[in-house]
Amino acid sequence: MLTIPGVSYATGAQIVAEVGDIARFHSASALVSYAGLASSASQSGESGSGGGPITKRGSPYLRRALWLAASGVRRCDPSPGASYERRRAKGKCHRVAVTAVARRLCHMAFAVMRDGAPYDPARPGADPSKHPISGSQGAMENECESVG
Repeated sequence: MLTIPGVSYATGAQIVAEVGDIARFHSASALVSYAGLASSASQSGESGSGGGPITKRGSPYLRRALWLAASGVRRCDPSPGASYERRRAKGKCHRVAVTAVARRLCHMAFAVMRDGAPYDPARPGADPSKHPISGSQGAMENECESVG
């Protein structure tokens, strides 16, 4: 967990402790649901509303740890940071944008724990265009080195 940029010792340990044995979850979506970060469905007949607020079912401790870690991850990892900025540019509030990053972090944590391998944003199958590197990354790298 500590190989994910922006995840501290305390939040990383709490995430690992709350998840327990990763084999309990058949997919990253199952872990997202367990954390209570899945969107609720509001549907009547044929019409659906798309995504609703998060369900908040499952472990509140895991949800809090993921949300706190997402605040650091969005500053230290370019891809979740760009996702956060896109949502803010669309007019979403900070809380909604960080919750989206927390859901993404949940997927990253699932992959790291399942594979037993360090986090690698350029892993095979990842789209490199979704990991932009800009000239302003130098300041964030210094900040992120002090977070871990």
